[in-house]
Amino acid sequence: MPGFAPLLALVIASSGTTSLPIVNGEFEPGMEPVVGLGAVFGDNAFSACTGTLITPELVLTAGHCGAGLDLELVVALGSAFFGDRVGDHFLQVGFTNLVQHPGYEELVSGPNGTESYGEHDVSVLTLAEAVTEVEPALLRRRALTDDDLGAEILSVGFGTTSGDGSGGGEKRSAILTVDQLWQQFILSDSVTNPNNANICGGDSGGPQLEVTDGRLIEWAVHSWGDANCTVTSGSTRVDEEHEYEWILDQVEEVHGSRDLCEINGFYDDGWCDVDCPSVDGDCVEGDDDDDDDDDDDDGRSGAACSDCSSGGGAVALLPLLALPALRRRER
Repeated sequence: MPGFAPLLALVIASSGTTSLPIVNGEFEPGMEPVVGLGAVFGDNAFSACTGTLITPELVLTAGHCGAGLDLELVVALGSAFFGDRVGDHFLQVGFTNLVQHPGYEELVSGPNGTESYGEHDVSVLTLAEAVTEVEPALLRRRALTDDDLGAEILSVGFGTTSGDGSGGGEKRSAILTVDQLWQQFILSDSVTNPNNANICGGDSGGPQLEVTDGRLIEWAVHSWGDANCTVTSGSTRVDEEHEYEWILDQVEEVHGSRDLCEINGFYDDGWCDVDCPSVDGDCVEGDDDDDDDDDDDDGRSGAACSDCSSGGGAVALLPLLALPALRRRER
């Protein structure tokens, strides 16, 4: 594997206070649960990371997005921006809490490549007020297997469009392929992706999504990529074999329930949600057909970007963060 680093370092080094977007992706006018995480300074709003609304009060993002930041600073200055562009959002909401996975370890790059790809790169932000205008995404509960290799999933983020740090602050998406299930990551190589797309700085914390019948199902959180965003990326899996139970611990702290489908009103709503912890009434009739459909790649479209790569040989990998910007007050 090439050497990688978190996207935060990439964003800071290459763009100062500007976040970075998905490389070779397209402008994304939808995917409303995907938000920019950042701050407003004067008249300028900017994002440093990306996150996903998973309940009306909680946003899932990368662990390295909050690394090194005081909780008081995050609460006082940070905001989630809902909309197509951070500078033209339709909703801005502050935070009351940030919980980083206690087992989080940062990615470590050395002179001969990556020494450690990190561990448990997830955090959960509590919003200052419930967001009822946007339907949350659902987490994939089912463990990923080799049957999912080659699947196309949609990566969404507010990061830069290239490794030089240009083009951030706009929501973009791209389809990425699941090339490897490696340690706790989904790996996606640019060469296998349509238009050689991949994630880049500022896409940190954004989702890799399965899109089925209008429901957004998050498979992974953007974690790292190469410095030029043209070779490969790794995203932390959120299925039941990895971060799922810890995320539900945070959900239960806020909502008093671990059932995302109950909290978000997904039971008996017209869609068969096979990732609900209890049987969804919409799945009772024709359950076999629904399961077969769920295993097909046809319902999946995707793109990912947290750290993107370019070049050959030993590539420096970086966290896809741009979050020295989680600073802004509640709206």
